[in-house]
Amino acid sequence: MHKTNHKARVIFQAGLLATAMVAVVPAGNAMARGGGWEFAPSGAYDAACGATVVHVSAAVNREFAWLGTDADGNDVYKVTGSLRIRYATDAGKELVVNSSGPGHLTLYSDGGQRVQAMGLNSFTFTEEQADALGVPQISVSSGPFDVTWNADDEVSGHLGTIIRNICAELE
Repeated sequence: MHKTNHKARVIFQAGLLATAMVAVVPAGNAMARGGGWEFAPSGAYDAACGATVVHVSAAVNREFAWLGTDADGNDVYKVTGSLRIRYATDAGKELVVNSSGPGHLTLYSDGGQRVQAMGLNSFTFTEEQADALGVPQISVSSGPFDVTWNADDEVSGHLGTIIRNICAELE
């Protein structure tokens, strides 16, 4: 698999990566959620399904995030809204999936992170991480999602019910 910054991938998937794509969003959308909510921009990256490179980007991003701090001083992002993720291969296959959550992302001071979400979610994992979790490298899950990445990118947790195996669909 191409080596990428896993923290950036997780933050993207939670709708929080503050790089790349710029979008104009009416202020009313964020204001309807109450104070402190900001548009959550997202950026593209490459992932993998085995030896196949998969290009990941936001097809439609209408997600908003609110940043807070938990009792231990860790940054906690609450994410809501809608996100459609595009998965594409160099062979021309492309899928767009709903990954709207909602969820919470906690960034620990030691470099670890935890994503807790409900609804529909889609994440990418290295082969080792997918094996450890017993899931495809790229999938869509439904229901309770609770995964922790430690500072060394090792993962633990569960993804709810896998409803789509994106790697199989891109073959």
